[in-house]
Amino acid sequence: VVEDQKLIDEVTEVFKQENPDQVKNDPNFKNMFRNAPNIICICTPAEGGGELEAGLFAGNVVTAAQSMGLGTCCLGGAPEFLRTCEKARFFVERLDIPSDYKPTLVIAVGYPDEKPDFKPRDESKVKFIK
Repeated sequence: VVEDQKLIDEVTEVFKQENPDQVKNDPNFKNMFRNAPNIICICTPAEGGGELEAGLFAGNVVTAAQSMGLGTCCLGGAPEFLRTCEKARFFVERLDIPSDYKPTLVIAVGYPDEKPDFKPRDESKVKFIK
């Protein structure tokens, strides 16, 4: 769990340098974690495996956070950036992740700016087998 705003700001500066078009196209951009003040980094074995369990864990974290009035966003691009950008290595090192593990998912956590209504299910995307 990362609550250190300075650390989030530092890795965001690297992200901005490496992805200027993405930042420029988002007028609300504050940080690379969808502007959340806190993140949860979920890791899995570096050699593979554990992704399903990570996803199930993330779903439980998101549900628990929502029950406490928090907003969340599960991010896949952020850990990809953290794994592949050499300039962002300091961030992963600061998390003290064992060398045989890798960041797989990041959950952005904060208080939501909005509470949109749920969208109705698009029945054209659901196949019912009777």
